[in-house]
Amino acid sequence: MDEFIASAVGEHDKTLVKQRNYLLRAYREERLNYAKVLASKLPIGSGAIESLIRQVVNLRMKGNSKFWLKQNKETVNFG
Repeated sequence: MDEFIASAVGEHDKTLVKQRNYLLRAYREERLNYAKVLASKLPIGSGAIESLIRQVVNLRMKGNSKFWLKQNKETVNFG
């Protein structure tokens, strides 16, 4: 990855550095240790997140007869 960063310029360089740093941080925090995750019987796919997005965004916020006006905006709070 460092070879790609060395040859990149401008915004492309910044993006590559940001992504490299994200992966290095995830590695140090052991978030990329798939063997450990699988041994703990934890999910490694994105299916749960995709399902949540479908339920929350598509069905609740984009449902039939729902209209969004800028002057009526509200904060969406998931916590």
